[in-house]
Amino acid sequence: MAGVAPGPTLTPGLDFSGQSYRDLAKNADATITRAHEIIKEKLPVLGQLKALLSLTFGDRTPVFVDARSGEAKFLEDCSDEPDTKVTIKPEYIVQFYEGKLEPRYGIFKDAFFHVASMPQGNIPVAIKFGDLLTPFPPCPPKKVTPVAFPRLPQPTEDIEQVKRDIQEFGYGLVKNALTPSQVSILKTAVQEQAAGERAAGVARADGGPNGPNQRIWTLINKGDEFLDLLNHPLIDDIVPWFLGDHALIHSYSANIARPGNEPMQLHTDQIAIQPPIRDMAFGLNIMWYLEDVTNRNGGTRVFPSSHLGQVAPDDLFTVDGTVAAEGPSGTALVFESRLWHATGPNREEKGERPVILIFFMRSFIRQQENNFLSLRKDVEARLSDRHKRLLGFCTTGALGGIEGEVREGIYVSRKDDCVGRIRAPHEG
Repeated sequence: MAGVAPGPTLTPGLDFSGQSYRDLAKNADATITRAHEIIKEKLPVLGQLKALLSLTFGDRTPVFVDARSGEAKFLEDCSDEPDTKVTIKPEYIVQFYEGKLEPRYGIFKDAFFHVASMPQGNIPVAIKFGDLLTPFPPCPPKKVTPVAFPRLPQPTEDIEQVKRDIQEFGYGLVKNALTPSQVSILKTAVQEQAAGERAAGVARADGGPNGPNQRIWTLINKGDEFLDLLNHPLIDDIVPWFLGDHALIHSYSANIARPGNEPMQLHTDQIAIQPPIRDMAFGLNIMWYLEDVTNRNGGTRVFPSSHLGQVAPDDLFTVDGTVAAEGPSGTALVFESRLWHATGPNREEKGERPVILIFFMRSFIRQQENNFLSLRKDVEARLSDRHKRLLGFCTTGALGGIEGEVREGIYVSRKDDCVGRIRAPHEG
């Protein structure tokens, strides 16, 4: 597997360490050379950057794209301070060019683990640079104005209207999906679990450097209330219609937005689908409102209709031009995976905005939450067949079997006695 060193040899005679089809050092040099060639080829369009950009590939000396005059030049040396500094793997440049990697994913993904990889300075310039290298650069989503969107989705009990809204805008709002008593039960469970995780020192904070927000992951393990929510008829009415009969839960979590948070980075929920695919949705999210969700208290920000076409925002770090998906307590926000969205800023002085999110993906997509490892054994023993199907413990389409048994509709669980090494003298 690329980027992962081979493990130790276990069998005498099967040591492949002396065999190779490529010279790694030579290959790295060739990739950097190719990245330089691509940038030079794209100089006529890179003039749109109107900035000085430095690019560093690993430990190599930076190179520069100088587009300050509107005509881009490739420079191997420049003493001026760049507007934007980008440290990036040269293979990402090649993958942008070939349409195999979405720039917003490629430019930022290494920064999650290596802070030095985070672009410095004018970050939208870095994003636009990546876009301009691709075969088909995206257009920015339409900003929300009365002219651009004379109508936007509103909470409704008409499920067919919700479906039409999802198709047109990328999201819809289901009114009264939860009754007041159901909201009360689920809200209590979420808030008490959040308090318990904080007290136990295992809480997951986000929402900016100060971490006012709280995420509660793997709700399947954390109370009967969350098992029961998976019986909601809205799941049956919406998910098979959009994703087919065998969709799986990709993740199951709660998100509590509190005052003082920062808006989340704009993203889609299929950013990890690479090469990037925009003409097919792979996932659907149902967000259950356990409080009135408003523009002020952290309502999810969306770019309506940004799920259609080659669309992506120029700046991922501002929610300007978006709209909050507002709705009263008990509403369910249903949105598809190509929609550009983010948790909004909570500008209230007190209180919090708790929601539950159940994210479904098509059956052939690897789940975000690895339930085979994270599901508690005591919970697994109590799951219904419906739960097991949603979590991936049932074979579908020759996938998900054990020891080669992949007939449709077989429920599986971890086996401690899988057939292992059994050797007998070969006859013949």
